[in-house]
Amino acid sequence: MPIAPPDEKLLDLPPMDLMNLFGRMRSLTDNAGFSGTLPAIWQCSDESQSIKKALFGYVYNCPSFNLGRVGALLDPTRLATVAHHGNDLVIVGGSHIGAKEKDGVGYIRRVHDQVVPCCGMLRRMLNEYLLVYQRATQLIKVFRHGDVMKIEIPYKYLFSKPQGETVRIRIKLEQLIGGDTCGEGALGKIYPVNPGLIKAHPDFFAELAETPQPIGRGLTPDTFGFSKRIDRDSHEPKNMLEVSNFDFLPEIVASPRPHRKLCNVNTWRQFHRIASYLTDGFDGSGRNVFVLAGLTIDHTIRHNTFVPQFGFWMEKGRALEARYFGPADIHALLSSQKVYQPPVTFLEYAGIN
Repeated sequence: MPIAPPDEKLLDLPPMDLMNLFGRMRSLTDNAGFSGTLPAIWQCSDESQSIKKALFGYVYNCPSFNLGRVGALLDPTRLATVAHHGNDLVIVGGSHIGAKEKDGVGYIRRVHDQVVPCCGMLRRMLNEYLLVYQRATQLIKVFRHGDVMKIEIPYKYLFSKPQGETVRIRIKLEQLIGGDTCGEGALGKIYPVNPGLIKAHPDFFAELAETPQPIGRGLTPDTFGFSKRIDRDSHEPKNMLEVSNFDFLPEIVASPRPHRKLCNVNTWRQFHRIASYLTDGFDGSGRNVFVLAGLTIDHTIRHNTFVPQFGFWMEKGRALEARYFGPADIHALLSSQKVYQPPVTFLEYAGIN
C-alpha cells in the first residue's frame, strides 16, 4: 500500500493565536531545560509571514534564523550553520494559506488591494494538475442503460502517450470499468461501470438517468494518476515542490479543498525531511531540539494564526530516543503549557524606548 498523508480530519484542528502559541512553546522549552536557545523558522518568503517571524524571535529574545525558501521549502543543511549560532534549537515551520477560501483556494488581500491566491507558489504548482483533473471529470461520462450502469471514456484517455513536459492524466481503466467494451460513444469507448465504483458512490449512481452526465467526483484518487517529465535535479522552487508532492497530487486535486490539502501535504513532507535530517545527518552534540510544524492561516498580511500539526523533540542529542507527535498529541502537549509573557514590550525588545 502506498504511503498516504494523514487524513484531513486529523489536521483540521483549531488554530492558535501566535503569541499564545509561541508563549506555550517558550514555557515548554524552558521547563525542559533548554539553554542558549536559538529560534529558527522555515516558511514561505511572503510578506504575510514577516510579523510571525518577528514575534517568534520576540518571545525567545533572539531574532530567528531562516531555514526556508518560497513555498515553505526547507533547506535542512542550514541547520549546520544554526548550530554555530546557538546551543539548543527550537524550530517552527510549514506552509501558509489565505483565510478566505473560494472554490477550494485560499485568498488574501495584498497591500495594493488585490485579492490573490495565497500561498501563490503552491497554487501555481497545483493549477495545471487541477485543470487536467477537472477536465477529465467533465469529459468522462456515466449513464444508465436499463439496469446496467455504463461509462464512456474518451479516446484521449485510452491511448498511451509518452511522458512529456506538460501534465497528462493516466486513467486506471481497471478501476473504472467492469468488463469489455460494449459500444462506441461520441468521444470514445463505452464500458460497463466497475461494481466497486457503484458501491463506493451508491447515491450518485442511484440517481443516474439515461442521459450521460459527467463523472465528477466519482473520479477518485485511486482511479487515476499523473504523467509528466519532472526535473528531479532542479533547484528551482516550483520543480522542487513538484518533486516533493508529485505522488500525492491525485489525492490533492480530488479534495474539496485542494489548495489547503496541498499546503497540509507539503508541511507533512517538509516536517519529515527536517526530522530525518536531525536524526540521521545532524551532529546534535548533546543539544535539545524541538520542532513544531503546522499550517499558518493568513487572515491579513499582518495577522496570522497557526494550526499545530506535527512535533519532534530530541533531548540531549539522543536521536534514537526522539519523540514524534501527531496532530492530537501536539495540540495536547502545547495546550498543557502556560503562556509565557515576555518581560519587555515588543518596542523595548526592538530597542525603542
